[in-house]
Amino acid sequence: MLLLFAVGGMFTNMGAIPFTKLANSKAADGEPMGFYARPMLGVLMSQIDGDQASGYNKLGFQVGMSTGYRWDGKGINALEMQMALAERGSRRAFNAETMVNEFHIRCRQIELQLNAIRPLSVGGWGSVDLIAGLRAFRVLEVKETQGYNPGIASDFRKNGLMIHLGVGKTVDAHWHMRIGLDYSVNSLVKGGTQSIFYPTGVYHNGMGATVFYKWGG
Repeated sequence: MLLLFAVGGMFTNMGAIPFTKLANSKAADGEPMGFYARPMLGVLMSQIDGDQASGYNKLGFQVGMSTGYRWDGKGINALEMQMALAERGSRRAFNAETMVNEFHIRCRQIELQLNAIRPLSVGGWGSVDLIAGLRAFRVLEVKETQGYNPGIASDFRKNGLMIHLGVGKTVDAHWHMRIGLDYSVNSLVKGGTQSIFYPTGVYHNGMGATVFYKWGG
């Protein structure tokens, strides 16, 4: 949050556009310039690469707040920070033919993301936002709810980092929607690829759809 205020101060102190004018102005892509804050709610479909299962079968969520600063300029025209409670993980159903066991790994964590946003005109679609960011997370809880793995909580690291890529579109005066992809930068388990139980390491791999509510229209 302090970073966002610092960025805002830098631009207003440059005297390019007074802050009072920013509050009533719009960037070239039609979005209001200046500071903004938006509650967010999303659905996540995830898996954990390296857990011997495949498919985005784990349904999760993210709920939180997004705040940022937008200016009128070519290229990147906004910096944004998000803070959310999220649930990710992995899920596999029992297979009677192969006798492969079922499991449901639930990772609940606090996630803090910093984004750079660049608008792009796509003809009849109007303007969309291209989003790239880094998402740091702190694990609150890891548990297995269908299979049996009593030591799973001690296997996982408490902190991690993901890369985020997404596309956003303002739907109307109050709603903004995004789809995105996330992938872990480092292995989720202690010891990385040196672990005998996870020789390739394990990594969050997810996709999601999120809606943002724009106060004030």
